[in-house]
Amino acid sequence: MSRGRIPARLARTLVAACVVALALAGCVGIPRGGGVNVGPAVGSADQPSGAQLPSRPPNGATKSEILTDFMQAVVRPENDYSIARAYLTADAAQKWDPTKSVLLREDAPETQDDGADGISYTVTTKANVDQSGIYSEQSTTSSQSLSFSFQKVNGQWRISSLADGIVISRGNFAGSFSQEPLYFFDPTFHFLVPDVRWFPSDSTMPTRVVNALLAGPAPSLQDGVVVSAFPQGIKQQRAVEVRASTATVDLSADAAQLKPVAQTQILKQLEASLFSSSITLVAIDVGGAPLQIRAATAVNAISIDADPLVLHDRNFGFWPKLADIGRLSTQIVALNPTAVVVARNQGSAAILARAGVYLATSATTSAKLIDSRRDLIAPSIDPYGYAWSVPSTDAAAIRVTGPDGVAHSIPSPFTGRPKVVSLQVSHDGTRVLLYLKTATGSRLVVLGVVRSGGNIPSSLGTPLDLPVSSAEPVDATWVDSMSIAALNVTGGKDTVVTYTIGGTGGDPSTPVNAVHIVGGSGEQSLRVITLENQVFQLRSSGWQELGITASVLATQQ
Repeated sequence: MSRGRIPARLARTLVAACVVALALAGCVGIPRGGGVNVGPAVGSADQPSGAQLPSRPPNGATKSEILTDFMQAVVRPENDYSIARAYLTADAAQKWDPTKSVLLREDAPETQDDGADGISYTVTTKANVDQSGIYSEQSTTSSQSLSFSFQKVNGQWRISSLADGIVISRGNFAGSFSQEPLYFFDPTFHFLVPDVRWFPSDSTMPTRVVNALLAGPAPSLQDGVVVSAFPQGIKQQRAVEVRASTATVDLSADAAQLKPVAQTQILKQLEASLFSSSITLVAIDVGGAPLQIRAATAVNAISIDADPLVLHDRNFGFWPKLADIGRLSTQIVALNPTAVVVARNQGSAAILARAGVYLATSATTSAKLIDSRRDLIAPSIDPYGYAWSVPSTDAAAIRVTGPDGVAHSIPSPFTGRPKVVSLQVSHDGTRVLLYLKTATGSRLVVLGVVRSGGNIPSSLGTPLDLPVSSAEPVDATWVDSMSIAALNVTGGKDTVVTYTIGGTGGDPSTPVNAVHIVGGSGEQSLRVITLENQVFQLRSSGWQELGITASVLATQQ
């Protein structure tokens, strides 16, 4: 049986740049699950941790009591929600599909008996999970009512009609569902890109993960933003079997017809997507017979340098030595910049200075002015050397300029010409974040990057809004490949909140007088620079001053 091993040396830091050697690369650090930063349980129907949940309908229970216990029973997905189905009539239990959707309620529900063997169940909500495990959250709450019909079975009330899906409090959602990133490739097959989903925390999890992986990426990653090595039509033949930390995935005969390179690629997607505390190896069967796949060769994952990259007293380099980064440092210092982003290979940099945005390369001795428009914000640079620039006054005016000096305009997916506070391309080059100020408030948006020949950015995909507050936006950065940190001002106080892409937001932390934030290697590597040119780094105990005085804290792509 062919197996693929994921090394035990796991770090969320490495996800952002898990490099896969074309067709044969291994992933060296794939995060699974992790802490789910959701709010505490709310509402009178929430169960405290460790409370006894209903196991069967009690005799003589009223319709209201049956509904209350049913709503508690749905937090237990074991055996296809067998406990919850016990509260339904036989016909309703057969028809009800609890996996259709998940509605997260914010407060205690309101119920009203309609007097005709029915109850109306009303909740306030702003988040839901669809059948594919895709989490969506709105900035404001809304009210939603569900109708439940009842009838007596052998003298006992049972639910006879209900909508598919479940309703669950935020607190119970945290205990019953887990965050499961699926992994797809960037179009060059050099990077694995996470697509966060949410599934019930039970034995069906691996099977749900594989089914979702075969179905393809979420809408925000479609249209060529990412690709899957699985060809259309390939199917999972039976539930994933997990024994002794090995997950066996049985695929249809199409898998056996794939070229060895493609077989290795699908194995890498499965390994990355299924890895957990209980799964460390993945095997592929076709019709019950092991599929022999050539072992993938692991390569070093790219990570962001741990030292701050700063401009200090006309020296540009990594603190504390401030050693020059070749010709780039000389070009950067000469411009007296206000913002700098350096490419991962340190072969190029995008620089904001008084005249506009410049592009510097290690092959030149002076940076080239590539965008002289007014009101430009800090630029970004992608893995292919394209510099991204945009005026703060118009999010519809994004421009990318390649190493050849040719500028390309990106068609805007926005209406109303929102203002831009921050723009930054992800380390794998597949997505771009935009922190916007609109007529209706702040928006923190992630969009897929669609590229044409030569990896030229040509358009942006479907916007994915993160549940950012209405606070005044200051800046935003990639924390890693799955999360973003937003720096904003709330009630006159600076706050930093981390958001999972396709998930929830964390608790705010409070730096002082911060004007720019830099990330890239996990939450504990987040740094800010203040109005007083002091650099702080986020630690478990809070924001710690690093003793650095810098005029610029640079971003590392």
